[in-house]
Amino acid sequence: MEWAFAICILYCIGDINTVTNSDTGLPLIDVYYLATGSKAAATVFIVAIAVVIFVALFNVFASVSRLTWAFARDHGLPFSRTFAKVSLSAIALPSHAHNAAHQIHPKFKMPLNALCLISVIAFFLSLIYIGSSTAFNAIIALTGIALHISYLCPILFFMLKKMKGEVKMGPWSMGRWGIPVNIFSLVYLIFVIIWMPFPTELPVKGTNMNYAGPVFLAILIGALADWMISGHKRFQVPASPELD
Repeated sequence: MEWAFAICILYCIGDINTVTNSDTGLPLIDVYYLATGSKAAATVFIVAIAVVIFVALFNVFASVSRLTWAFARDHGLPFSRTFAKVSLSAIALPSHAHNAAHQIHPKFKMPLNALCLISVIAFFLSLIYIGSSTAFNAIIALTGIALHISYLCPILFFMLKKMKGEVKMGPWSMGRWGIPVNIFSLVYLIFVIIWMPFPTELPVKGTNMNYAGPVFLAILIGALADWMISGHKRFQVPASPELD
């Protein structure tokens, strides 16, 4: 659906300079207005997208809070004791996690501490836009490059294991096409990762610089520092030790 939506937008984009230099700060508003010639229609289309995003946020928060809880349960985060707590009645936990789980109020039946953590982080990240849209866009662009890198690593290592014959395939397999598809995926991901940090326009200035690369590097250095200082001592996979 997103692909079809993008094709329609490209056909209706009109004057690219008018759209990219929109006074509204949201080029999509101008695309809708130029395509329909009606402020009311453009407003309805924008509100429809806003409603979709608002509803999707509930799933996003549910997903990320549970990922945060799971990572904290395995001591992957600083202050893991706090963020790994969850109501016993919400989810079936392994026996080693029971002591940590029953310490919190069972009313909400969710990893409330992890949810509060990501809510606070999202709130403060949104405030960045008030001070600098460039800095905010760098954070947004970071998710794209980080996502592609997260795909790159498992595909690469899984392919190497297959080439060595060390992988026992499950009931579904692409057979001889598996490794070529893996190679194609890696080539595509490397291509995208290389170009994602590039600026979108010339000449490059402070206001249009793509900071996704430097921000990703800073986060990577921070993660490696945490791992070297204490992460390698507390993080255990796949079984989680007692959190008490």
